[in-house]
Amino acid sequence: MFTTRRGLLVGAAVLTAAGCTRETAQIITSDADLTAALRTARSLAQAADALGFGEIADDHLTHVATLERLLRPNVVAETAADLPADAAGLAEAEAAASREAGSACLETVSDYAVLLGEIAACRAAHAAVIA
Repeated sequence: MFTTRRGLLVGAAVLTAAGCTRETAQIITSDADLTAALRTARSLAQAADALGFGEIADDHLTHVATLERLLRPNVVAETAADLPADAAGLAEAEAAASREAGSACLETVSDYAVLLGEIAACRAAHAAVIA
C-alpha cells in the first residue's frame, strides 16, 4: 500500500484523522471483574496500612488508581470490610484475593485479562512476603 509517496501520504492522513476525536475513550458500562478487583484492592490497602505494611498498601493503592481510571465515568462506592487482625490474616486475605483475581483473569470476557493477571501475581507475591 505504501509503495509510493502518494500511498504513504494517504495512509498517514487516514491514521491522523482516525486519532483526531474530541472524545476520550471511556468504559460506558461497569465491568464486574474490574469492580470486584477494585473493591478488594481498597480493602487490602486499608488492611496492609493498618498493620504497618506501607509498601504493600502503596501497591494496592496503585491498583485502586488504575482500576478507578479504567472504570470512569462509573463510580464504585467504598464498602466497609472486615480487616485482618494480624499478619497471618493479611497473608491469607492476600492469597484469597490472588486466587479470586486469577480466576477472574482466566474467565473474563473483557479486554483486561492481563491487568487482572498482574494484580493476581502481585497479591500472591504479597502473601508470600508476609507469610
